[in-house]
Amino acid sequence: MKLVTGGKYNGKLAYVQEELGVPLSDIYDMASEDLETTVMHMYCHTVLYHLEAFIRKAIEGGLDHDRLIDSYISAHPDCIIICDEVGSGVIPADRSGDLWREEVGRTMCRLAALSGGLIRITFGVAEEIKK
Repeated sequence: MKLVTGGKYNGKLAYVQEELGVPLSDIYDMASEDLETTVMHMYCHTVLYHLEAFIRKAIEGGLDHDRLIDSYISAHPDCIIICDEVGSGVIPADRSGDLWREEVGRTMCRLAALSGGLIRITFGVAEEIKK
């Protein structure tokens, strides 16, 4: 499993498509549909995009996102997971936003430790943090 992270609109999706050679048809945007549909369709793709949106939906829907992510990774050990960095910038105004941000950070720390590679994209430039 590889993780690709970086700020919003910094070129993560373009990097995965162009530099890693992944066609758009292999990438599932987890922000595009409701939670039930996302859980159904995520297993049909080798790349998950917008993990942070999935975590928010799972928290709101009362699902164990860690269990679902671990199950997905077990089924797709060579997958790529793309996640926006959410720990920097404006602090959320409400407690739920802060809890979501904390959960995304905790999940990414756990996945980074398990991953075979971690790439951070900043303004379209890739930095390999873990090989």
